[in-house]
Amino acid sequence: MKKFALVLVSVLLVLSCGNRKSRLLFEVHEVDYRNKSDITLTGVPVKTEWPIDIYVIGVCDSFLLVQSGEKTNMLYVYSDELELKGRFCNIGRARNEFLSMPSWNSKQILRNSQGDALLPFLTHDQGVKVVDLQESLAAQSAVIASQNGFTGESIYEHESPAQDGRIARLHTYGDCIFLDDNINYRFEYYDPIILYGEVHKEPSCFVTRDSARIKEIRMFNGYKVPDMIYSGCFLFKHPSRNLIIQLYAELDYIMFFDLDNDRNYAIHQTGSLSFDDNLPEIVREEITNPNGTMSMRASTIDHFMKAACAESFFMVTYFAGDYSLNQPDQDHAAPELLFFDYDGNFLKSVKMDTRVNQMAYDEKRQILYTLDRYTESVYRYDLSSIIRSL
Repeated sequence: MKKFALVLVSVLLVLSCGNRKSRLLFEVHEVDYRNKSDITLTGVPVKTEWPIDIYVIGVCDSFLLVQSGEKTNMLYVYSDELELKGRFCNIGRARNEFLSMPSWNSKQILRNSQGDALLPFLTHDQGVKVVDLQESLAAQSAVIASQNGFTGESIYEHESPAQDGRIARLHTYGDCIFLDDNINYRFEYYDPIILYGEVHKEPSCFVTRDSARIKEIRMFNGYKVPDMIYSGCFLFKHPSRNLIIQLYAELDYIMFFDLDNDRNYAIHQTGSLSFDDNLPEIVREEITNPNGTMSMRASTIDHFMKAACAESFFMVTYFAGDYSLNQPDQDHAAPELLFFDYDGNFLKSVKMDTRVNQMAYDEKRQILYTLDRYTESVYRYDLSSIIRSL
């Protein structure tokens, strides 16, 4: 009888664990992609007339595009032979200028009816200014094709205990991906909102059109204040489909939002910390950078950081494998480069030989460009042999 009772208890425990509801509302596929790299890629340093401070690099029609931190000539354009073809976009008050430093972190390339490349630059004071690349190259000056008042700002209203229950308004800024060439149909991700030590709004994604919400995509079934730091992420989009990729910096997750097929799913490294675990507290400390500036460093390690997309696959930098963790200079460790298809299947991984802060992929020529901001160097990698093996 005691043996039967022990077996019954064991069965009930297994069933209760198996039926435990996951906090993540998406279907999650466990994938093993850690420590699978068998070769190291060697980058070739690129020497050309670079701007003083490089923020973002991207590729469009085999042009290499570089956004700098300079107040004049914020956008540099190079040919496929790395010859400087133009530099424009200035801080100023003219229509073809920007009141403040704009963001092109999404690295999106839109198209007009003639097929010209359009670059949407997001600002918090003027909205979105769209630069026509071909017209700007011809004029050797920025040509603004259109402007949209959207600024990436959302206002969340909540009841404030400190003000006797009166409604207070909180400004939040979300990461944004444009879903049409008219920049009025968008996918936005918002961080959680923590007020008075409580979660007032969990992290959410929104599909919006001209600031009118079409759909909210909830991500979690229950959210805790200590989880907030783990929600930091980066967004990228498939080159032609409305499929958004969300990379997590603090956890081994990649999430997929397939808006065309109304399907959301995620992949997760087998055996690693998940949103269902009691996540450890993250301690931050102030450090001095080599250039004398100060920044904050967390006690956790980075996981996924940057991505580059092709039609049938995408690649991401990964720092949580043994290759990166065993390097002596953790602040400037080189990552692995992981390849996945858009169903979340792991394809291949390789080791990089330099730190990667930014990267961009020329699919036509199968060339990857990377930026190491520590040494202010741009490198070029021929991926043709890697792509053939996928």
